[in-house]
Amino acid sequence: MSTAEQLRVPVIQLKSILFAIDFTPGSLHAFPFAISLARHYAAGLLLEHVMPNEGTLPLSETPAVIRHRMQAEIETALVRSHESLNGIAHEIHFDRGNISSRLLATARERHTDLVILGTSGLRGMKKLLKGSTAEEIVFLATCPVLTVGPNVDRRPDFRRILCATDFSPAARKAIPYAISLAEIYNASLLFLHVNDWNSKEPPIDARPRTHEFVREELHRSIHGAAVESRSQIVVDFGPSTDLIVEVAADREADLIVIGRPAVNGIKARIASRLPGSTAYDVIAQAPCPVLSVPLRSAA
Repeated sequence: MSTAEQLRVPVIQLKSILFAIDFTPGSLHAFPFAISLARHYAAGLLLEHVMPNEGTLPLSETPAVIRHRMQAEIETALVRSHESLNGIAHEIHFDRGNISSRLLATARERHTDLVILGTSGLRGMKKLLKGSTAEEIVFLATCPVLTVGPNVDRRPDFRRILCATDFSPAARKAIPYAISLAEIYNASLLFLHVNDWNSKEPPIDARPRTHEFVREELHRSIHGAAVESRSQIVVDFGPSTDLIVEVAADREADLIVIGRPAVNGIKARIASRLPGSTAYDVIAQAPCPVLSVPLRSAA
């Protein structure tokens, strides 16, 4: 095997998708994206509803009754969203306990390739008081997480994909997903590098380094050549979160792909109750879904 072949990244496969459903508007808003991805990647779809421990169930609410009600509500949601599960292998799972812990456990046990969930996008004091289940899952999941925030107004058809990069190992991990999605959806791909005000990178180096970095990553990807002709590179200067959201809105991006550094255990749980990371602040404000790819993902 040649050195070039050894350096190539593996093909991204999404065979198993976990969709967290709780029948809130935010959750149901994310449902069409789960269906679209499952259909495009021929993936199995597991719909999981977790009842918090503090909730009480009437005596008549047996697991069988709950599953029947879930099935009815899912079918209603499908009618409202004009979507269908026809042709998609799917399963409904009911669980009870801490929501993030149970969903993460299911993702590990089922070897899930992607978690999808809606989020209310809590920030600031509201987040400090309530914490964020979505951010806890984003921080702790070992597979990518697609979040659909409160400002999302896009259809579940990814035609324009924005991939935010900062040359980090996490960014390298995220790029193959952006390339795969661009190939699967026949989408255009915009690579955005933000030279943040806090960056130690000399601004004069930002553009040439970005072009070199992106070309290298495209050539490492099996599908890189197929999407290179419809790829573009943008370098901007300023606060990362604001510019990623701004460029996504201006370019009418249908999806943002971003890498996430590894944060383990208690640090992630603490972070879910503090002012957000760049990835989570983008999730809370973005006009489109955000795919966050952890550094320690399997791909």
